[in-house]
Amino acid sequence: MNTSFLYGILLTSLSMSMTGCSDDKDLFFENLQSDETLEVVHPNEWDKPYPREEHELYLNPVSMIAPRSVKGKEEFLEFEVSQDMNFSGESTFRSGKVSWNIYNIHKEMPVGEWYWRFRKISQENQAGAWSEVNKFTVTGKEDVFVTPAFSEFLKNMPAGYPRIHCYLDKDLPTAREKVESSPEYASFMGRVRTALEYMPTTDLYADNKKVEALRTNVEYTLYTAHMLLQDTKYQDKILEIARTLLYVDISSMENLSEAAVISAWSHIYDACYERLTGEERERIEDILMTFISKHYNSFKGRLECQFFDNHVWQHILRAITQATLVIHQKYPVALEALEYCYEVWSTRAPDAGLNRFGAWINGVGYFDVNTQSLCYMPLLFSHLTGADFLQHPWYKTAGKAMMYSWLPDSGHAGFGDNNSTVLLYSPTRQRVAFADFIAREVKDSYAAWYVKECGNTVYDDTSLRLYRMARWHISYGSPELSGDKLDNFVWYKDTGEGVAYSSLSDRSKNMALAFRSSPFGSGSHTLADQNSFKLLYKGRYVYLNAGYYQNFSDKHNILQYRHTRGHNSILVNGIGQPFTPKAYGNINRALNGENLAYFMGDASHAYCGISDLTVWTNNFKNAGLSQTPEYGFGKTPLNNYKRHIFMLRPNKVVIYDDLGADEPATWQWLLHSLTEFHIVGNKVTTEYETDKGNFTSVAQIFSEQAPGIETTNKWYPGGEPTDQDPVKYPKQWHLTATFGPSMNNKILTVIQLGDDSKQIEDIWQVNNNFIVGDWNIQAEMGANNAAAITITNKVTGTVFSYNEEMVINGATYQRGQEGSSVLYDNVGGTMQVQEMSDKPLQSTRAVSK
Repeated sequence: MNTSFLYGILLTSLSMSMTGCSDDKDLFFENLQSDETLEVVHPNEWDKPYPREEHELYLNPVSMIAPRSVKGKEEFLEFEVSQDMNFSGESTFRSGKVSWNIYNIHKEMPVGEWYWRFRKISQENQAGAWSEVNKFTVTGKEDVFVTPAFSEFLKNMPAGYPRIHCYLDKDLPTAREKVESSPEYASFMGRVRTALEYMPTTDLYADNKKVEALRTNVEYTLYTAHMLLQDTKYQDKILEIARTLLYVDISSMENLSEAAVISAWSHIYDACYERLTGEERERIEDILMTFISKHYNSFKGRLECQFFDNHVWQHILRAITQATLVIHQKYPVALEALEYCYEVWSTRAPDAGLNRFGAWINGVGYFDVNTQSLCYMPLLFSHLTGADFLQHPWYKTAGKAMMYSWLPDSGHAGFGDNNSTVLLYSPTRQRVAFADFIAREVKDSYAAWYVKECGNTVYDDTSLRLYRMARWHISYGSPELSGDKLDNFVWYKDTGEGVAYSSLSDRSKNMALAFRSSPFGSGSHTLADQNSFKLLYKGRYVYLNAGYYQNFSDKHNILQYRHTRGHNSILVNGIGQPFTPKAYGNINRALNGENLAYFMGDASHAYCGISDLTVWTNNFKNAGLSQTPEYGFGKTPLNNYKRHIFMLRPNKVVIYDDLGADEPATWQWLLHSLTEFHIVGNKVTTEYETDKGNFTSVAQIFSEQAPGIETTNKWYPGGEPTDQDPVKYPKQWHLTATFGPSMNNKILTVIQLGDDSKQIEDIWQVNNNFIVGDWNIQAEMGANNAAAITITNKVTGTVFSYNEEMVINGATYQRGQEGSSVLYDNVGGTMQVQEMSDKPLQSTRAVSK
């Protein structure tokens, strides 16, 4: 471990829990990639075995994943895993013949070198040759999360019905006695009365809304009433609905509709098993087996090797688990599919199995549709195995992530699809319901605080109502948080996002800075927004991403909303980042003290050509667009894009962009607002009128090169929204500051917020020195010089330094590692030093030299 010395003052060692980086024991990192280049950090589909020697593991045990291409649809695989390279002795684990491409030994792996291989087995049980041996290392630094073998799950399976929600069996007797005292009883009974009048039409399968109404009335309402109230009239109504639909054709439905239908029929079978005739049971079993066979055959060998199939993880996997749960004892294929659901969840959940920090890779907007599965699956698996699936590190950090990415009575500090369809200033009911689940099951103080601050929103949720009404009488059991004790900073290292706040103890004056530079690139429901930021004040948007998520693949989505031009980042020669996991970034560094917060993102790999995923090549074709510079797509000469972004509490943000290219390029620096920009020289002023009061933002842009600054409230030509309702989808303002052409550039931007102009201080510049109030910013602005920035505050004594000599209290600080970022600031009541080098990418892909 590198050691740093500060002459003249005594340094106190930092506890990382004070900085928001609690899992790092050392702020210095070894660059595992060295001279090797990553084409992609996380591929859309694994086409090589994982893990291998170059991979840093996420969890212990790690699951072996063989590429989809190594076996045919009807073939099998066999795995061997061992600490003995000859695969002999007691340390060797063998999977036996399996129908899928994953193998989890379901035991903690001792520290040391491990070896694994696989071979194909034909339908005729003929074993092929073993694959090349893959090697990886367990270091002991990995989070340990061990799940039991499927045999444990099967051993504890309920014999009778109902069984879908068997994890509530111990709670329901008490819940039934106290049901009328439940805070949502009255609201629930109103829905029950409506459901008793519901009757589906036989054409419902052709209409998604009618299908959803079926699930809502059967699963969320009548089934819940049957479980809680034990009145036969609810079972009678379920049977009436079932008999109306029993012989209706179920073919030709979208997979989301299928999930609702599977779920409805599984709950019908579960609730009414004893009252169904033998013929009716067989008909429902036929319906369920149709879905089970179809989806299981499409899952195995694909789902475990794919980054994230949204609809499957949101709804379908849970629906198939429930369907197989109720009929597995009669159908061997259903039992095999149930085992697959267990194994793939244990390996690839939650959130692709590559996220330990509680946020959601696809962002805030697409989190809600996952909440029901995120609750149901671990509750069921925990109950039937005796292990706690909520001990996965993602669940243990989810409460804090929910709170920090979307505060109560505020816009959210998140990214990804659906994050600005409408400007919501209150967390959604599904989100609060999930926080209630985390508070109750994980005993998480952040989640408990969140539910309390959001009020009764939780009771508007229907999908988790049975769970809540069964367990509402069980207290959260977590220490209560107070605003003045809350951290003002969080870094989601795996997803590549971070949020800094100025004051969580007084949200009426709080400034929020969100930053994204993600190893996951812009695939799935993430956007082309590496090194972009959002800024809020008093819970209202100051600068945000532009455009509306009205359609996944229309011209507005492609040319404005998803495109980099719709985000607070940069374009190179008018070209943005493609829609692909290859267009990745990384938050390399993050530090936090009482007065200064810092992130450093590297998006040097994000401008990598065109979108190569089939879904996007098809979307471009269908929209009549080409991936050419005319529309902002194609190759760029960019070779360096590092963004250093700071919050100087209480009301300032500093952005220092370090840009480089292989040949002269123009640089378009972007900013977006709901309110008009007013330009005077390099000063950009925006006045806001909100329900939280009026305020002003001023951004001043500095560079060796004088930019041309343009603003507009028009959408990119051809990329106008389909629905231009000015109330629902108001106009937005877009600013472009154009620099160059040049091979290199440095851009310094200072943003100030205030309730009135008196809180906006003048900036005094002398060469590379910028004074704004008590803050002094010394930034290297020479385009061809190495980037460097130092920020000091003469009142608080705060000092930050990147690539510059650092002086603290008159003494020179000796860095522990060349080129590191160093912060000297108040942490927990004591002035302390933090020093950090680049955190390397944790790749699941092979590297190429």
